[in-house]
Amino acid sequence: MADLRFERFSDPRFLTHLTEGQGVPEAGWAIRPDGAVFCDGVQVGRSGKYVFNRASGTPYGEIAYEGIDED
Repeated sequence: MADLRFERFSDPRFLTHLTEGQGVPEAGWAIRPDGAVFCDGVQVGRSGKYVFNRASGTPYGEIAYEGIDED
């Protein structure tokens, strides 16, 4: 069973929001509308959810996703 993972960005621009038909970037994090999560061009997760939070006084972006089993 895949585990739940989190990635937080002090600068939300580190996460690219892909649109329909848009290519996955070769560097950095990206999330597709269907929830697929990519790191450096490789899919690392699914069912991704994006959160933007200002509560701490410093804006950050965070994604939560199920990691893909390696086997």
